[in-house]
Amino acid sequence: MAVSDARDDRLSLMSDAVVLRAPSDDDLQVISDVIEAQDVAWWGEPDGGIDDTRDELGRVIRATGSLAAGSRVAVVDGQVVGVGLLVGHGHTTLAVDPSTPCAGAVHLALVDWLSANGGAQFDAPSQDAERLARLASLGFVPTRSSFELERSSDVADLADPAWPDGVTPVTFRLGIDDEELHSMIYSFWTDVPGHTHRPLDEWRALMLGGASFDPELVTVVRSDGGHGPLVACALGRTFNATMGWVSQLGVAREMRGRGLGRAVLLEACHRLARTGSVERLGLGVEAENANALGLYRSAGMEVAREYVHCSRR
Repeated sequence: MAVSDARDDRLSLMSDAVVLRAPSDDDLQVISDVIEAQDVAWWGEPDGGIDDTRDELGRVIRATGSLAAGSRVAVVDGQVVGVGLLVGHGHTTLAVDPSTPCAGAVHLALVDWLSANGGAQFDAPSQDAERLARLASLGFVPTRSSFELERSSDVADLADPAWPDGVTPVTFRLGIDDEELHSMIYSFWTDVPGHTHRPLDEWRALMLGGASFDPELVTVVRSDGGHGPLVACALGRTFNATMGWVSQLGVAREMRGRGLGRAVLLEACHRLARTGSVERLGLGVEAENANALGLYRSAGMEVAREYVHCSRR
């Protein structure tokens, strides 16, 4: 018998010990613990905390209507050791405590359930060869990669932003500017493969809400000296108290080539640094977006993580 066949048989036997059930309200902490255990195994530290887990479960409810419809926890010997979440648009979040003896079987069981209920994309760090191999065994193969870039929150080396003539950063007015900001972002956001279009209400809940959201960390820029339409933005927020994160940095097509993207990036970094609580600054970028990658590296950010995104062809 080949080694791969023996492994598959072993995982099949282990799968009999895995029970999937819908999460209950009492599972929040244990789900957070499972996610943290996986993060520590991958990165040496947790990526978030219980508030971030609560926000992620909120995504499931918005996407599918309820936790019962859109998620499962995996139980082995009475202990929750894995969780699978449908978070909308075919995307999934999947975590398995790597210390469990049947982690591979738990992963396969959750992928089976998620894919049977609308999950179309599964992600794994580039270094997790075993997870990528298990996904491939189920027909999920790499279709693209993305990077997370990071730098120190000490931004003494970063210049103040130089705003092009005629454009001005203005205060973001939560509840007033939401619709215009959403419209501006999605006039170009989905030009890049991997960027998902989200309807206004979903986008507002995901990007302008949650325990870590602070409207003062949202950079928006208007033309005509601050009185015209929105032409650029960067949505800053914090995670796990120590990470400052920049999301959906973008510039309207007609305003590109004038240094506005760099100015917005610098402003977002300075705002996050001024919170005084974060230790690192980070953002995500599609691996094939060479222009954006070059901009971020010019601000002292370097690739810290690579994720491989897998789908069925």
